[in-house]
Amino acid sequence: MNFTNQDAIQHIPQLQNIACELGGFGVIEASGEDTLKLLQGQLTCDMNLIKDDQASLGGLCNVKGRLHSVFYVMKFEQNYLLILPKENLSHVIETLSKYAAFFQTELVDASKDYELWGHTQKAPGNHSAELEVLSITNHGGIYDLHLNSLFNASILISRKERASELVNMLAGTTLADKNAWDYIELQAHIPMFKQESIEKHLPHSIGLHQVGGVSFDKGCYTGQEIVARMHYRGKLKTHSVLCSVESEAELNELDKVYNQDDKKVGELIRTTHFDQKSYALISLNDSALEEELSIGDNKVGAKLLQ
Repeated sequence: MNFTNQDAIQHIPQLQNIACELGGFGVIEASGEDTLKLLQGQLTCDMNLIKDDQASLGGLCNVKGRLHSVFYVMKFEQNYLLILPKENLSHVIETLSKYAAFFQTELVDASKDYELWGHTQKAPGNHSAELEVLSITNHGGIYDLHLNSLFNASILISRKERASELVNMLAGTTLADKNAWDYIELQAHIPMFKQESIEKHLPHSIGLHQVGGVSFDKGCYTGQEIVARMHYRGKLKTHSVLCSVESEAELNELDKVYNQDDKKVGELIRTTHFDQKSYALISLNDSALEEELSIGDNKVGAKLLQ
């Protein structure tokens, strides 16, 4: 996986010591004595790896292996939190609740109960593609979820009543906008998607396994048979890759990616504008890695980031 392309490297000084309020994220709080058992039987990640000092990316699939959503999964005190795009939240709660009815657990939209900020630090980050979990630092009840990011990025999470303490921890940072944070997540290959892509993607096709969000050893979960078959039978011919467009183009999730022969070779997972360019995480056929690419109905030319 490529975390160190030239675009990312040149933006390190620009993205040092910044902070961004993550108002686009929602929080599902899962509590109760059977919560671990419920989530282990539904999510793609291994919940036994989720500890006080470790989090993970994960997904929730339907029976055909198509993802309802991707999210960060972490422990917060005695509960588990799923941090995900706010527009996907009600759908995920509704889907999980069908299974939660058989467990001693409660799922609630706790978005108003938590404060979330993304931030970066000045020191170089850890960008190893080998890490299967995301680390957590607990600052006396305010949690810092560290991404595997070239920019040394992490998400600060606290209960709402401690929001002022959290903000004080960000003293000296420069306020950044949502696009800057989206760019940071894109460069970390985090395949977070929104409502229009619900039940459209397989975990492999968006690279969820590449960032530690799929366990192949944990046993059964909804959609596991399809996901495991793709992995063990070696039928996977697409991977997530980064690309850029030399303008602030109008790109959208699920836009088709074409080669020079106007043949569809992939689709767009997520996108953002940053520094007067457009960036996208795309699901691309391996056979097209050396081809000229364009995105969307307008055939906007795109360059893979090397």
